[in-house]
Amino acid sequence: MRLEGKRALAVGLLTGALAGLAMPPLDWLPLAVLGIVVFVWLWDGAPTWKVALLRGWAWGLGHFAVGSYWIVEAFFVPPADFELLGPPIVLGLSIVLGFFPALAAAATRWLALRLPYLAGRYRRLVLLAVAWTIAEWLRGHVFTGFPWNPLAHVWTFATPLLQGAALFGVYGLGTLTFMILAAPAAGWRASVAALAAVGGAGAAGLAIMAPVHQHEDGAVLRIVQPDIAQLEKWQRDRAEQHLRRLIELSRRPGFDHLAAVIWPETAIPFTVQPGSPILSILAVAVPPGGYLLAGAERAGSRISDGVWNSLLAIDGAGMVRAHYDKVHLVPLGEYIPFHKDFAPLSGLVGRGSFEEGAGHIALDLPGLPAFAPVICYEAIFPGEIVGPGPRPRWILNITNDAWFGVSSGPYQHLASARMRTVEEGLPMLRVANTGVSAVIDAYGRVLDSLGMEREGIIDHAIPSARSVTPYGRWHDWTLLVLLASLGLSTALRVRTH
Repeated sequence: MRLEGKRALAVGLLTGALAGLAMPPLDWLPLAVLGIVVFVWLWDGAPTWKVALLRGWAWGLGHFAVGSYWIVEAFFVPPADFELLGPPIVLGLSIVLGFFPALAAAATRWLALRLPYLAGRYRRLVLLAVAWTIAEWLRGHVFTGFPWNPLAHVWTFATPLLQGAALFGVYGLGTLTFMILAAPAAGWRASVAALAAVGGAGAAGLAIMAPVHQHEDGAVLRIVQPDIAQLEKWQRDRAEQHLRRLIELSRRPGFDHLAAVIWPETAIPFTVQPGSPILSILAVAVPPGGYLLAGAERAGSRISDGVWNSLLAIDGAGMVRAHYDKVHLVPLGEYIPFHKDFAPLSGLVGRGSFEEGAGHIALDLPGLPAFAPVICYEAIFPGEIVGPGPRPRWILNITNDAWFGVSSGPYQHLASARMRTVEEGLPMLRVANTGVSAVIDAYGRVLDSLGMEREGIIDHAIPSARSVTPYGRWHDWTLLVLLASLGLSTALRVRTH
């Protein structure tokens, strides 16, 4: 049975949307199988590359609309001056993102129609998987990139199945995932082989994962999750109340034995400048001989020179010993293009436009293992966690997902953070305003966490780092080797046909 015209587009739209439900927090894997199998089926029945393009786009539109709906939540946070823009912006984003799987479908259909041997059962899956991966990679890089919900995230419910990302990264794991999910389209033998591959990958993942009780050293850090609603966060009449809540949580029993207290992104409800009186108040939240690692808006002596979204390391004397400025800003949310040239743009979205940080760095503070700071959105970008220089021992991710309520967004953001730990072989402490805060080991396991809209603290030592992973050492070069190998195997099969 072959569908044509609008019916084919409707089926693509529906199954793409259903495949979006395979992502966290639902993790309905069978819907991912259904979605990818139908993607292959619609591709296989397309008479021209243009029809394949349109069908792939319909599939992508449904998929990304479900995967990105949570963005609408941010537009309804009071004062919600632009709430009417939320749905059309998400729809527009989904329309654009839909062209990435569409391009994969169109390019491969064009090849298959000119080289009939490429349309064989095995070869079409490999061809589509390679093209899918290239499209995902482009989605993560074009126009600053948006690598949200890559296909490999369908395995986040089973940590052993994530371990392939240590070899090939999330994109390479996505290549193998596509072939596994699409296997039913190639017949029962391919399906059996796919099940065996999943079982083998799971067994291998379990075999390499070290016991969960290993820690880097005896230093204990405190994660503080204040659970301050976004609509209240920047109300000036509540700033002191919020600061008192943060300090009270920081100084709960066990405070004197901590190496550091960690607050979420922009937790400090004031812009911090050199010599700010707020620094002496913040010193109260610094454990003896330790640090307060806190998110803040940072400015120089003149705010007019720019404001950065930063992580500050503050000591007991109220001195800023080190800082990191966010590098990868959220387009339109944190950075407004041309805002310096056209002032009315600076206040169009969010709270204005931050300046871009100089680059990714490792902070090495006396008494703490060196760490890679990552602020919010930056955690979704593979290969951009660790900067040049000596390898850090852990990752610190501070974030404020309160903008997105209890939607799927915060859970999917956590999934990205977990994937970065597997890729880099480094543990992570994730500190969120309203959740999900978590201690994640170097294999992507969540060792402790605070769920959504919960106030509380987590005291935990830093889990051990692994030896540097192949992906952590060579990044996307390992992906290139994987894709080249698959392409070569397909070419050899074509030649010997």
